[in-house]
Amino acid sequence: MILVLGGTSDSLILANELIKLHKNIILSVATEYGNEAASKSFSGNIICGRMGYEELKAFMIEERIGYIVDATHPYAYLVSQNAIAAANDLGLNYIRYERPGIKTETNGVLCCDSFEEAGKIADAMEGNILITTGSKEIEKLVCNIKDKNRIKARILSTSESIIKLENIGLNAENIIAMKGPFSQEMNRVMFADYKIKILICKDSGKQGGTEEKLAAAQKSNIHVIVIGRPKIVYPNMFNSIDEIMDYLKEII
Repeated sequence: MILVLGGTSDSLILANELIKLHKNIILSVATEYGNEAASKSFSGNIICGRMGYEELKAFMIEERIGYIVDATHPYAYLVSQNAIAAANDLGLNYIRYERPGIKTETNGVLCCDSFEEAGKIADAMEGNILITTGSKEIEKLVCNIKDKNRIKARILSTSESIIKLENIGLNAENIIAMKGPFSQEMNRVMFADYKIKILICKDSGKQGGTEEKLAAAQKSNIHVIVIGRPKIVYPNMFNSIDEIMDYLKEII
């Protein structure tokens, strides 16, 4: 049995390729939104819900998982750490798909290592701030920006995300609830409409729309703060789905 840890567009592509190779596939997603998206394109077994280390380990034993393929978001570091630990404890084969990052060697782009640092950098600058990191850990960023009126947070249009932002002191004036992906032109329109001077984003790769954000920011003369990816040493890491498929064909 192969367990695919998903929740991204990459994981759906990977799961659909894997099920052609091996019919015993379980795709795991953390949220109802992820479950709804997965159900539209993956015909195999899907489980929904967040699992900590103990829950994940118990699930892997119960389902007799032989291989764990981690295709979670590059910033879902807790899930990856739990998966690596559980696989090591059970002596299972852990495989990581890490989507390629983007090049940040562009004028006006500042790189930092944490949400807290990004908030402090933005706070010291002038002008309105567009945050496109998603709602996860956004509170670490927002609490370091003194003037909340400067903030526009673009998040997924789910009640969970909106409630979280309201709970940390943001309101309808601060929240842009929309589902991407967003084109370069759409980003430029939003920068202009909201008089944005600073963009804060993650290195979510091409699939996460980072290239379009950076291109739009450069054309709009906007400062960009990119929060770097968590520093995790992944065993068996691949940067393409084809590479993972070739690897699994040899060992399954």
